[in-house]
Amino acid sequence: MYRFIIINLFLAFTAVLQAQELVYTDAAGTIRWKKNKQEVSLFGANYCLPSACDFRAAAYMRGDRKQMIAEDMDHFKRMNWDALRLCFWGDFQNTDRDGNLLENEHLDLLDCLIAEADKRNIYMLLSPIVTYNSQWPEMTDTTNTGFAKYYPKNTLTHDEKAIRVQENYLKQILQHRNPYTGRCLKDEPNILFVEFINEPSQFPDDIPGMVNYINRLYKAVRSTGCKKLTFYNVSQNFGVAPAIRKSKVQGSTHAWYPGALNNGYSLQGNGLLFVDRYEQMMDPELKGKAKIVYEFDSTDNSLGYMYPAMVREFRRGGIQFATMFSYDMLRTAPTNLGWQTQYFNMVYTPSKAVSGMIAAEVMRRIPRGKHFGYYPENNVFGDFRVSYDERLSELNADDMFYYSNTTTTRPKNLQSLAHIAGVGSSPVVNYSGTGIYFLDKQSDTTWLLEVYPDIMELDDPFKMVNPNRMVRKAGCNSRTMRIKLPGLDTVLTVLPGKYKLSAGKLISKEELPAKDLYQEPMKKWEVANRTATEFVSGQPMTFRCEVFGDEHPKEVSLYLMLNPWGCKRIPMMAKDGFYYEAQVDLNWLEKDSYRYHYAVETGDETLLFPAKTDCLPDRWDYYEQDTYAFRLVSPTTPLSLLGEQDSWKRIRYSRTYLSPETTFRSVSCGEELIPAFQLSVTDLGKNDTYVTPCDATFSHFIGDKIACRDMSKVSPSFIKVRAYGLNGTDKAICNVVDKDGRGYGAVFQLGQEVSDILIPVSSLVPTKAAMLPQDWPGVNSYWYPASMQTYTIPLDWTIAEFVQVSLRNELYDTSNQKNKGVIVEKIELLF
Repeated sequence: MYRFIIINLFLAFTAVLQAQELVYTDAAGTIRWKKNKQEVSLFGANYCLPSACDFRAAAYMRGDRKQMIAEDMDHFKRMNWDALRLCFWGDFQNTDRDGNLLENEHLDLLDCLIAEADKRNIYMLLSPIVTYNSQWPEMTDTTNTGFAKYYPKNTLTHDEKAIRVQENYLKQILQHRNPYTGRCLKDEPNILFVEFINEPSQFPDDIPGMVNYINRLYKAVRSTGCKKLTFYNVSQNFGVAPAIRKSKVQGSTHAWYPGALNNGYSLQGNGLLFVDRYEQMMDPELKGKAKIVYEFDSTDNSLGYMYPAMVREFRRGGIQFATMFSYDMLRTAPTNLGWQTQYFNMVYTPSKAVSGMIAAEVMRRIPRGKHFGYYPENNVFGDFRVSYDERLSELNADDMFYYSNTTTTRPKNLQSLAHIAGVGSSPVVNYSGTGIYFLDKQSDTTWLLEVYPDIMELDDPFKMVNPNRMVRKAGCNSRTMRIKLPGLDTVLTVLPGKYKLSAGKLISKEELPAKDLYQEPMKKWEVANRTATEFVSGQPMTFRCEVFGDEHPKEVSLYLMLNPWGCKRIPMMAKDGFYYEAQVDLNWLEKDSYRYHYAVETGDETLLFPAKTDCLPDRWDYYEQDTYAFRLVSPTTPLSLLGEQDSWKRIRYSRTYLSPETTFRSVSCGEELIPAFQLSVTDLGKNDTYVTPCDATFSHFIGDKIACRDMSKVSPSFIKVRAYGLNGTDKAICNVVDKDGRGYGAVFQLGQEVSDILIPVSSLVPTKAAMLPQDWPGVNSYWYPASMQTYTIPLDWTIAEFVQVSLRNELYDTSNQKNKGVIVEKIELLF
């Protein structure tokens, strides 16, 4: 009898642990909650600490990985995120050659992550096969044991043995019991979805073979008793949509990286043009299937205006779950040590964090299928607004007011407003710090204020990752905050922490979690110069820099070096954040090139930048050293748009993939070895395999150079191109592209030897412009949409952002479209 009771208790306990699935898909393919039949709409991020480079990054920082998971899941919850993708490199690090599951630290951390997410009501997508080498970027570890070592990615779909190995692995990982929850992964209720494989090789020419492969994996999953909704990737090649429609899976997974991947530097220009439309999501082949986004990001862009626009398009396409890639762990975020081209952390990327919070609300508040038109009409949608000019995304609803940068917008309803999240200042919060802050209403007169550290932007976060290169530093500085809300009108001095405020008075304060990390000293001083490289004589001149250190400097000065000798010291004024500024009248100076320094008095010493020396230009011991420089010019001095001062690595060009084979590189010309730029293309002839036009273009950002001149007062007369053609190439196109994506170009003639070509600005006509870099996975048009329309708007030089040079099939006879090339030494505007 005793044994019978024990057995029944065990069976009852097991039944409790088995999944009561929380969601289902209806006949239309809509994902709904079982409890109330409401549509699912979830937003969050990938989190990769259990595996691959993030696992190793935690070790570089000497972090306790389980503690790090808890810290980061707290951030998800604080941002009101409710979605998580479990991207797990089991195919490399947790299997043997036959797909048998290996229990090791990676699996233990996955179990821990699932448990921590479950505690916070975060819902998950499990992707257990990744297909990319877990040893990137070091590529020095040889400990991979997984089946991916033996079965290349492109064999997984058709190789019978490889399919059996994947089936075996899927069965075993889903039946693995999580020691932290007591449940098998197949029974974890908050794991809603299973994506069989991340970014598989796709075979659109073999739809039956694709269907067979997808259904084999589906059957393996179902054989375990797993009833979770299953998904398969479509965006790796949209041509496989028919295979997904014909298969047994419930839906398709999509990705989007509008700025491409791994550019190696922060992209400039209007990113909203790149997230204007995702038409492939409306493919009728996917009708009746659920849709989720497994990865997306505004790559190589640390500004806070892109995410809501992207999620606006996801909702238009029917997306119900979206996870950006990838969340940077709190303890690795100062170095962006996880993924070079992505960068996101609630504390260290505050503007992107607020933008991510706004995007989560777009997912919840904008109906699926709703279309708000195209740029710029869709910059305002529902309670949301995005602005490239203001570097801002904004939510202004009755209950919430979120802003990713300083805004002048007034909250819609002050009386019902309950939640504020911001960076910078607004009509209700004036703040001199640079970190993220939150205000949450507890009663009519009581609010909770949460202030995170100031963030110092020390270096471009999108250079190659390096554990010794700090790109962001947290600073615990005393800052002034003015709050003006009904029941709370106060001015207070704040440090990072949590404050309870009632009737304008401070009731209590507590420390932030991980406060020791934020208080780690910088132990040095740094200056980031934010001053233009050119000023026009007779116009106001503003010198700006950011000064970073463990405390506020006592004084910051500008030292202008005079020609041929001498200097002038000019005190600088402290502004918000870490900025110092000096507005200077230099009308008495002759037009020429000048050098200057910033001097930072710290109390213990005075450092002269950029060389960081302990000497000053007005002291006897000053010696020649590195300086900053600017030119003082007339309004009609030629303006360089492209030249030897520009790095070819920061110039965008057409990608070679199902398109003409294009190369772009730096070269040296003539006996003088003059630096130049070479664009070459092997064949511009039409080809049925191409998915892009027969075009090769390079595109260079000039918005910062244009801003040095007041183009509203003086307009250029000519574009001067110093260039020559290769292999008989006698024509090319020069195109000026404005911030809205309109192109204004002209064909110019090339000789076989270098010469100066003058293009009258009056000859520029509306011209198709290449939208570079080309996104992944090929969602966008090759051309800026605005440049393909008919328009009579004249070129406005004040908003010109790119100069492009193109080799295009329409320029040449069909018999003369091979081996075209051009070498450009420089491009200038003449006035």
